[in-house]
Amino acid sequence: MGLREELSALRTRLEAGRPPEVLTSMHRAVDELRESAAAEKILKVGDRAPAFVLPNANEHLVDSNELLARGNLVVTFYRGRW
Repeated sequence: MGLREELSALRTRLEAGRPPEVLTSMHRAVDELRESAAAEKILKVGDRAPAFVLPNANEHLVDSNELLARGNLVVTFYRGRW
């Protein structure tokens, strides 16, 4: 099965049994993301990320510049549950 077929099957499973108003809201959000051209603004491989200060899991602020001063930095994002 190709990627398109896998994505189509996943979409079908995720949408199954959801109320029409929920599906409408989900589709509207995806359309808004597409229209915003957000994909054109994302960092590409090799781009330098902007400096940031964010809370960690213990709610302590973490400064990316301080971490970079100690060595390489890997940032991971978790979507969580919707």
